[in-house]
Amino acid sequence: MKEVKLKSNTPNRNIYLLIGGWFSLLFSVFQVSAIVWPPELLKFFGGPVKMQAENPIMYISACVLVGAIIAIAGFYALSGAGMFRRFPLLKPMLVVISLVFILRGLLIIGDIMIILARQEINLSRFAVYYLIALCVGLIHLMGITQLFREA
Repeated sequence: MKEVKLKSNTPNRNIYLLIGGWFSLLFSVFQVSAIVWPPELLKFFGGPVKMQAENPIMYISACVLVGAIIAIAGFYALSGAGMFRRFPLLKPMLVVISLVFILRGLLIIGDIMIILARQEINLSRFAVYYLIALCVGLIHLMGITQLFREA
């Protein structure tokens, strides 16, 4: 893989980790915003409508917790991209983050029968979710490869 420079007057940055990091931060905001979504929108995205209605404190806590974890992943990727100082355990954490995204994307293989059995779930929409996770994981993996080569 070839290194990509953003601009000639900026330091060399890992474009793959930049993309992965910014995606994670945007997804984190999206996840936390689900706190205020109406049930119809939550159902469209496959969220826990029943939990939102029956246990709002648990639902809000889950949204914030997942959003925070995804944000941490984003900040780690941006650290690896050279946006700011290197975080502790940077390389192992980026490997774990990449593997989580890739495994999440590959889960469609096991989940496809469950999705097909639940007729209220749109298979094509969920396939897009899995594909996005897989692509983000592979983008992280390309960034990690570049990071290890620079070391």
